[in-house]
Amino acid sequence: MTEWTIAVWGALGAAFIVGIFIGVLVTRMASRNVQKHLQLQADLKTMQHKVDEQKLQLESHFAESAELLATLVTDYKKLYDHLANSSTELLPEEHQAEFFKLTTKEDQPRDYSESSSGLFKKQ
Repeated sequence: MTEWTIAVWGALGAAFIVGIFIGVLVTRMASRNVQKHLQLQADLKTMQHKVDEQKLQLESHFAESAELLATLVTDYKKLYDHLANSSTELLPEEHQAEFFKLTTKEDQPRDYSESSSGLFKKQ
């Protein structure tokens, strides 16, 4: 009977040691996954921050570009008006370039036609 008890205790001890070994392996694998997960979260936050910075830079770039284009349009219109006025005041009619002749409201093209385009003809 004592031999059986020693064998049982030996088996229990071996099972306990194997259980500890398996527990350590599982814990290490789980901690690696947790570390990978934490690293991925940190990388995600870093990338999100970079994307937000780029978004702000793009918004600022396009806002400044819009302001510069508005200034350019205004300056171009001033230059055109100056040249057109100078052309009509300083040059005789026959030497004025067509480009600088001031257009009246009646000369402007319209967005519509006076008659039907014929696109929807009845058959």
